[in-house]
Amino acid sequence: MMRQGYWMILGGIVFLLVLAPLAWADEEEEEKGTPEIEYLPVKPKLVVNLAGRRHYLSTNVQLMIKGDDNLERIQKHIPLIRHSLIMLFSNLPPDQVADINEREKLRESALNDIRKLLDQYSDSDGLKDIFFTEFLVQ
Repeated sequence: MMRQGYWMILGGIVFLLVLAPLAWADEEEEEKGTPEIEYLPVKPKLVVNLAGRRHYLSTNVQLMIKGDDNLERIQKHIPLIRHSLIMLFSNLPPDQVADINEREKLRESALNDIRKLLDQYSDSDGLKDIFFTEFLVQ
């Protein structure tokens, strides 16, 4: 009788030390259910004239989107997003886009413009951020 109790206790300890953490980890992952982050390129790259003679900006833009359903919905609006970015970037002073702090302000402004645009035509849920992955001022 004592031996049977010993094996039950030992089995319980093994379960708590080995198997329970694995089961709890699976449950936590299922509960989180966090959507994956995807990066959606705005293609082709944007090339716009800047203010002044023969100055231009060439940039690649990527949108950070959370969730596959949001990715598909936002991807449908890429032409609208491209248009908005072209209008925002066009005729900026070259010295403004050459400064790193001004570029950050431009990035934030672009993100806000895209959110407003998406909210106007569907919704901006899932749009987390925007990044310049190439930024060339000539």
